[in-house]
Amino acid sequence: MVCDLLNTTDSVTSSTMAISKDILGMNARNFLYIRKYNKPSAKRLADDKLATKKRLIKNNIATSSLLAAFYNRKDILTFDWNLPKDGFALKPARGFGGQGILVMQSWDGEKGLSLSGKEYTVKQLQSHLFDILDGAYSLQFLPDKAFIEELITPDPFFRKLAPIGLPDIRVVVFNHIPMMSYMRLPTRESEGKANQNAGALGVGIDLRTGITTYATAHKTHFVTYMPGAKTKLRGVKIPQWDSILLLAVKTQFIMKLGYAGVDIVVDEKHGPMVLEVNARPGLSIQIANKTSLRTRLERVEDMKILTPERGVELAKSLFAEEFSEKVSEQEKTLTVVEPITIRYQGQTKTILSKLDTGAYRSSIHENLVRELQLPKTSKKVYVKSATGQHYRPTVTVSFTLAGRKINTIASVVDRSHLKYQMIIGRLDLKGFTISPIITQGEEEDVLEDVEQ
Repeated sequence: MVCDLLNTTDSVTSSTMAISKDILGMNARNFLYIRKYNKPSAKRLADDKLATKKRLIKNNIATSSLLAAFYNRKDILTFDWNLPKDGFALKPARGFGGQGILVMQSWDGEKGLSLSGKEYTVKQLQSHLFDILDGAYSLQFLPDKAFIEELITPDPFFRKLAPIGLPDIRVVVFNHIPMMSYMRLPTRESEGKANQNAGALGVGIDLRTGITTYATAHKTHFVTYMPGAKTKLRGVKIPQWDSILLLAVKTQFIMKLGYAGVDIVVDEKHGPMVLEVNARPGLSIQIANKTSLRTRLERVEDMKILTPERGVELAKSLFAEEFSEKVSEQEKTLTVVEPITIRYQGQTKTILSKLDTGAYRSSIHENLVRELQLPKTSKKVYVKSATGQHYRPTVTVSFTLAGRKINTIASVVDRSHLKYQMIIGRLDLKGFTISPIITQGEEEDVLEDVEQ
């Protein structure tokens, strides 16, 4: 069903809000996100892998070293082929779908072996470069550039999962928040390429824990084990997960794309590194995660994210899988302002709330109560606040904070003159560590409630 939805034509207009449970289709992606949030200059940069690499290197974003660049035939004919003995990767600047990429696993200055075991000489590599410059592998077969980069050696963890090729992790980032992620595992069928169209596997990853969820072959068929092996694909914890998410968001900042797919590999020596950036990431990532990308995009579209670190925190809070609550992590310190997701009778509302240990009970804006039609209780609470002493009505509220579901009774008050529609009191903050520092750009919300 998910696959069918991905291939349907979306009916979207600028005046209607998308149904949040819908799978994100190609037309909706292009109209609502790529056209709106990716400027033409940013798309051109992302489409040019050589220009992207130079931008990443200039801004100290971890990526493999650039060994050579070829802009014309003279560059190829005069090049000194004294390259690393342990291999290198030769790529077109504007290639797509992995076409035109040639990975050499050994080199003696005159000849070497490719990843598939085929021998190449200097003349053969020159011929391949000529084809690239002539546009044989570029979009619309337009003239292209080529480059050679340092060979990435996968971390041993990934070599156990996929003995052949280079596995990568795609993180879809929107509004500086990771939205969804999956790992692409090369297979013998894909000839070592991490390309699902060629037969690579797609493995969904929980954003909070970095633990794999579901695995797909040929984008549609769910599998449990690596083909031809007993390697189980679900329940695997990806190493250096927080660093991977943070690198993806920093890359989006640098590339100035509002909506991007960042492909990351984990090198044996250097750790997480950006492989490439995609301004039009595919949508099969939703299948491997069994969830709608569109739902997640709508939840954060209006949020203002000041730092990459904050974007990662939000992603881990908002988009955790249900099982992740049972997975212990290192103690996390929450900031004064955190996102919460309120749910009632099928409705979902994500807002930024203030965590206030000076308040005993949580309180919620009366307009939000009416909007979500939250159930009132018969209980009233006596409260002292900056506005005086009075009784307040209460409602029952169910919300998620930092991946934890909380059921509580909150007092109802007019908070229209304050920045946050809800404050979370210490009654609902048990087990959390709260930093008292207000981050840059956040205004203080001064109303405090002391229940008597």
